[in-house]
Amino acid sequence: MKRLKSLVLACWMLSMCCLAQAADGKRSLLFIATGNVPAGKFHQLASIARSHGISVEVRYLHQLPEKTDAGLWRGHDAVFIDSYLVDAVEQRLAGALPQLKQPIVWLYGREPTASGFPEPLAGRLQDYYVNGGRQNFTGFFATLAAHFRNLPTEGIARPIVFPKAAFYHPQAPGLVFSDARAYIESREGKARAGASRRAPIIGIALHQQYIAAMQTDFIDDLIHRVEAAGAIALPFYTPMMDASGFASLLRPGRDTLADVLITTQIMLNPEDRRREFEQLGIPVLQAMISRRGDEAQWAASPQGVTLMDVPFYLAQPEYAGVTDIQVAGATRKGDDQVVPIAAQTQAVVDKALRMVALQRKPRADKRVALMFWNYPGGEKNLSASFLNVPRSLQSTLGGLSAAGYSTQAPKRRRSSHCCNACSRLRTAPTSCSRCCAMVWPIACRSRNIANGSPRCPRPRRMRCTAHGAIPSARPWWCVKVERPTS
Repeated sequence: MKRLKSLVLACWMLSMCCLAQAADGKRSLLFIATGNVPAGKFHQLASIARSHGISVEVRYLHQLPEKTDAGLWRGHDAVFIDSYLVDAVEQRLAGALPQLKQPIVWLYGREPTASGFPEPLAGRLQDYYVNGGRQNFTGFFATLAAHFRNLPTEGIARPIVFPKAAFYHPQAPGLVFSDARAYIESREGKARAGASRRAPIIGIALHQQYIAAMQTDFIDDLIHRVEAAGAIALPFYTPMMDASGFASLLRPGRDTLADVLITTQIMLNPEDRRREFEQLGIPVLQAMISRRGDEAQWAASPQGVTLMDVPFYLAQPEYAGVTDIQVAGATRKGDDQVVPIAAQTQAVVDKALRMVALQRKPRADKRVALMFWNYPGGEKNLSASFLNVPRSLQSTLGGLSAAGYSTQAPKRRRSSHCCNACSRLRTAPTSCSRCCAMVWPIACRSRNIANGSPRCPRPRRMRCTAHGAIPSARPWWCVKVERPTS
């Protein structure tokens, strides 16, 4: 009898706890994420969820023990997997997933799946979450709160489904739009265009996940600085592995819409982007984000860019044709939001605008500096591996002149006396420079090697000397040095 009373009392207390929880409306969601998902996203989600009586906890996969058990799910009403790396999640949680009793939704992956939720509800939640943005996340938590309370969801706004590629502006209805020309026309009235020229157009490439994760502060700041300078910002996103994504948006016809492009995307396909940049025919800059700390930590770092970021944010972009890569954003302490580094961001925008001014300047008025390789160092040492530097410079200057630049390409001169000396030795010079330094192999080379002799025979050495040449340190070479005639 005592056991029966104890059992009844325990059931009553459990039911009271459940009723209290239902009356209080507090529910808990667990998100499992991988390292590519910004932590700042979950700070935003927690803030939105709180107003709907829902608490949010996030656990990053790499921080979980290898033998994680069912205790991971304790205290939560539903689980959401925020990662494309389905296999990695299943492997790390192999001991916990079979014991999961709560509803679960795999938000990404080859085929998003769910269990424990009605199929229409699970699909709606996926659409809210994958597309992201504040309005969608508000609908996500409002829908979950209604489900937990057995309330209808008809009055909650349906998910906004973003296109795979589009233009973005924080003031645009729905945040994105597809007609770039209409957008440019709408912005031209707000830009301080000159009397005879349209306002500069600066393209800004971003990831759709910046919008989905509500991490657009950095992008919005770039837009504001471009517009504050009297130019038009043309931000857009496209799948990063789309081989023609940039060109399809920025060059829908015969002309490129933007004058300069600032990209903030990671570079995973440099060959494709290189072809696209050549097709666009405009300068491309890069503004990257330091994700290893805040602005102060970045400023104190002796490297500035971590070794992990070099391949995809430095090496491959430079190969594709990106120039002057700058760290222009960092991760703020406290809420992990991606925010601009004001001075750096302004420097990127200023350079983009100066590039437009340079494009519009007559070529004859431009002042161009040429830098050439010389090794070892010295103002008269024009040499490089497998490159005839003087001839290369002559060709470059000639090309600039043909393109309308004011420059002169000096004619190449050679001392006939030097060349005649070479001719008398029946050999051809391997180099001719300003001082007519000439190097050639003498005829005895092959015979000496065959005979095992390390030095030229005396008659051959005398013949070199007779022609005014100096025997070199290498026994089968002679060097003649002579001042060129005027």
